[in-house]
Amino acid sequence: MDLSAILMCPNGNKKTREKTITNLTLFDYANLIRLRVATLFLLGLVITQAVPKQATLNAEEFKISLQSGTVITVDVKTPTLKWTRVSDSGESREETLKIAELNRIMLSDSPVGQKVDIIRQLITDLADPRFQKREAAEEKLSEAETAGQFMEMLQSNLDHPDFEVRYRINRILKRLEDQDSTQRENQFDRLFFKNGTTAEGDLGNLDLELSFRGRPLTLKREQIAMISTPPNKPRLVASDKKTEVEIFHKPLNIFYRVDQTRIDFEKSPSGEELRRPADVSQTFVPVGLKLGTEQKGYIGISGYGFKFGPEKRASGNSICVYETVGTYSKRFKGIMEISFCMPNQESVAAGVMEFGMQMARVNHSRDFIVEAYNADNQILASVESSDEPCVFSGIKSTQPIAKIRILSNPYLFRIDRAIDEDYAVDSICFSPPVPIDSLSPQDQPSVTLNNGDLLKTDNIKLSDADAISINPVGEQNYKIGFDEIRSINFNHSSQKDRKSLTRLRPKQVLKTWTAMISDGSILFIKPGTPMTSTLFPKVQLELETFTGMWLTGNPSRFPMKSDFEKGKNVIVFPTCRIIPELISFAESGFLWNDRAEKIMQDLVIEGDEKDQDDPTPNIDQVTYETASAESSPTIWLKPPRSINASQGRIILADGQQLVLNGDLKIQLVNIQQDKITISIGKEIATIPLDQIQIIEFPERP
Repeated sequence: MDLSAILMCPNGNKKTREKTITNLTLFDYANLIRLRVATLFLLGLVITQAVPKQATLNAEEFKISLQSGTVITVDVKTPTLKWTRVSDSGESREETLKIAELNRIMLSDSPVGQKVDIIRQLITDLADPRFQKREAAEEKLSEAETAGQFMEMLQSNLDHPDFEVRYRINRILKRLEDQDSTQRENQFDRLFFKNGTTAEGDLGNLDLELSFRGRPLTLKREQIAMISTPPNKPRLVASDKKTEVEIFHKPLNIFYRVDQTRIDFEKSPSGEELRRPADVSQTFVPVGLKLGTEQKGYIGISGYGFKFGPEKRASGNSICVYETVGTYSKRFKGIMEISFCMPNQESVAAGVMEFGMQMARVNHSRDFIVEAYNADNQILASVESSDEPCVFSGIKSTQPIAKIRILSNPYLFRIDRAIDEDYAVDSICFSPPVPIDSLSPQDQPSVTLNNGDLLKTDNIKLSDADAISINPVGEQNYKIGFDEIRSINFNHSSQKDRKSLTRLRPKQVLKTWTAMISDGSILFIKPGTPMTSTLFPKVQLELETFTGMWLTGNPSRFPMKSDFEKGKNVIVFPTCRIIPELISFAESGFLWNDRAEKIMQDLVIEGDEKDQDDPTPNIDQVTYETASAESSPTIWLKPPRSINASQGRIILADGQQLVLNGDLKIQLVNIQQDKITISIGKEIATIPLDQIQIIEFPERP
């Protein structure tokens, strides 16, 4: 399949696709679109009469997030719908709504009418002549996930004529009140209107007939997670700017602004009060934040109080790692991970430009570090904690921050000192999430379209010279041209089960290094004079084209925004940055002047304890053959830059990144069923498809 004509000629084959590709607005199929839903106890969703063909200009475009993680754009042409507004007491009222007034629909796990029937039957069972039946009903009604949002129905039976029923309901209500409110699953379907109001009720056994990519599609309620209007914000586009990173030990006026999201862990986004030890790993997905940990366990509410100043102690909740060991959990120790997604779209990866948080209590300086990673799993910055009762850590970057990791500082174990492993986190704030193409391993292959749709599938097949075949919804296959595709994630990654890059590893001899080229390409190289790529052994790489260099297997560590104002080169160790006058390269390695300026992060030391230990390796040269993971820094010969999104790139499973049409003039020659062919000048390399993680296609004007 020759791609050169496709990539250089944006209008190629356009006429042959006009009937199947219409930017997902698809008015030609309006007469096929209807909504139909079965009527339940509470009437559910009742559809008005079918829309005649002449009404198709009023079609409404929605994005539907499926339970599988797929996000698709569809046309819904039914102008109005009826639904049933339901209160906590089980009372209902029918309403007719205009679809054009809706901004978002969030579905509960099953129709509320069915749940109301279950609750009523369980209340009836409390008076059953059989003791075991009464016991079973009380036990079920005492579960927050069953009756937590139907407490008014229970309270309405407190005057039940049967004394035992009244007694059991009193006991059930007491148990529900004592339970964590976050365990009460949302029992209702929720509507969010464009005017900012919300409503709760029942949409019944939703069974939607839609149009997706010009073909009729039926979706059942159990397949749908959310329905929303397409966002107006354009996708973030990199523009070949410098990657600038700043770290902060004080909030200043950069953080906790009104345009940032702030999470204090007192309530969930829906207003539910949070109580310990609630698992909040997925609680804040509606605002674009996910919490997790590497070890067995979860991130939960700790209730640890924070002291923000000499006279200010914050009451209320914080979060910590609950590490599950056997039948018990220990708190405050371990690795916490914070990642981002688009609000209410857990499967759509996102990043933020600003992130800040409070952490307490750190009894020794540098006991903890906060790491910020970009979408390519590279470390943008490491912020060391300072010795204050409450530590603020903030990071601002011109490149989206895709993940935050908080952990005990692994570099301090090289020196003889006590380490405090206990910490809790509070008052997280971050800028609005923006979509990214994350390199994090997915649960299955996926395709991202230019319109923001995310199509997950079990298999991706090439259907012809300029398209793929994919089945993201149901069994039917859809043909999608490359001119609609932003990226293909084949889910081939050698990093799926890798250990944390920040954990110490034994000293080892490694032969290869990794270089970042000026255009953003990342290549494994054989260092020396000259340096060559392992993919293209005959191509000599000029040192002038290098942006940075680090030992393969180590994380790349980015310089700070102000570093290049002090010198032309920057050497980044885990615990400091060195600004030399010059870095000298030889066949065996590189060295710098031992009088070069060393920049340590600002630390505040309180009390009598003075931390004078410097964990940075005391060296002024690195030899390629004997370099170790602990002693090898990242060297920067010029400021790193973001990739120009219009160029496109190929990301290999081992982490190498090939920018198309950049400084190295890498070309994608063709794609076949099991491999791709790329070139640099006359040099050709063939890469098996199972060694490719992502292909991002160049933008066509």
